[in-house]
Amino acid sequence: MKVWLLLAVAVATWTSLGAQSLKPSKDIPALEATVARDSNDAQLHYQLAIAYWSRKRFDDAGRSLQTAVTIERRFAAAYLALGYLPHGRRRKLMEEEAKGDVPIEWRDSVIEAARLRRRAFLINPLVDLQIVGAVVPINVSVLAKISFGGVTFDPFSALIRQDYQLAFATFNRWVAEAAKQSPKDSVPSGLLWLRGLSAAQAAAYDTAISDFRRLLERSETVERDSLTTIPLMTNDFRYMLATLKYRSRRLDEAIDLYKEALANDAGLFMAHIQLGRIFEERHMLPQAVEHYRAAVATSPDDPSLLLDLGIALRQAGHLAESEATLTDAMTANPRDSRVPYHLGLTLQQQGKGPEARVAFNRFLVLAPSRYERQIRDAKRRLDSLP
Repeated sequence: MKVWLLLAVAVATWTSLGAQSLKPSKDIPALEATVARDSNDAQLHYQLAIAYWSRKRFDDAGRSLQTAVTIERRFAAAYLALGYLPHGRRRKLMEEEAKGDVPIEWRDSVIEAARLRRRAFLINPLVDLQIVGAVVPINVSVLAKISFGGVTFDPFSALIRQDYQLAFATFNRWVAEAAKQSPKDSVPSGLLWLRGLSAAQAAAYDTAISDFRRLLERSETVERDSLTTIPLMTNDFRYMLATLKYRSRRLDEAIDLYKEALANDAGLFMAHIQLGRIFEERHMLPQAVEHYRAAVATSPDDPSLLLDLGIALRQAGHLAESEATLTDAMTANPRDSRVPYHLGLTLQQQGKGPEARVAFNRFLVLAPSRYERQIRDAKRRLDSLP
C-alpha cells in the first residue's frame, strides 16, 4: 500500500485503533507534598493531574486540572487535558463519537470536551500535546510507522514527546509521497494538520503557514476531505494562520488576519489579546489598551484579561485606572499571584508606598517558588519602600 494511502486510512480510522498510554507515575506522594507546599502553582497541579491520570484516578485528575485553570485561566495544556478527560474515563468514547452513537449520558460531556479542546488550541495553537498520546487512538505498529531507507520513524509519538524536528521531517516525507502518488491537493487534511503543527513547533513557518492556509481554504469550501478529526472551525484556522504570521514576525499580515478573524467572530477574545501584544511590541500603547479592553468586554468572566489590561494601562501611564483594574482582577481571582505583583508596581509608581507594601507582601505569600525573578524583585522593592 502506498504511503499516502496508509495516511489516508490512518487519519480516517483513528477511532478504531489502539491508543498509547501514560507511563504509570511513581511520584504521586512526592507531587502531592510539593503541591501542598506550593499550592498556587498551576503547573504543579497540572503535573499532579497527569500523574493521577496515569494511574486512572480520573476524578483526582479532573480536580487537579480544574484547580490549574482556576489559578491560571489561560492554561492551554490543562484545558486540552480536560477536553480529553471523558475519553480517558471511557476508552470507547471516541469510537462512539465517530459512529454518532454516543450514549445519552455522555453527550453533554462530549460537547463540553470539544469546547475545551478548541479553547486550548485558541489560547495556544502550539499547546503541549502530551495528553493526546494517552487518548487519541494511533496504530503505531501498522499505520504510523513508515520506513524510509530502512529506518523506521514514528512521527505521532515524536510530536507528542516534543521531538518536533523528527516529527516534521517524517510528516514532510509523507506529504511529499502523497503528492507524488495522488491527484493534486488530495493530501488528507489530518496529515496537513499534523505536519503544520510539527512545522510550527520546529519553526518551519513557511511550511506551517502553507498547510494552515490550505486547511482554511478546504474548510471554507467544505471539500470532500473531512476535517472532523481536527478540533477547529473555519475561522479558527484563520486565527491560527494569523498566529503563525505573528510568530514568524510578519506582523502586518498577522494584524490583518486577526482583524479578519474578529470580523467573522466578534467573540474571539484571544485575537484581541494577540493584537494587544503586537501593538505593545510596537510601542503603540493606545491601540494595545483598546484591544485589551475589547478582550475584557468580550469575555468578562476571565479575570486574566483584567491582568493584561491593568498592565497595559500602567505602561500607557493610566495609573489610577490600572490600579482599579488590577484590584478588580485580584478580587476576581485571589489565587493568581501575578496580580498583586503588578498591582504593587502600579502602586509604587503612583508613590503609594504603604499600599504597594501590602500588595508585594501578598504576592510573596501567594507566589509559586518558580517565580524566582519576581520574588527577588518584590523583596528588593519592599526594601526600598519608605
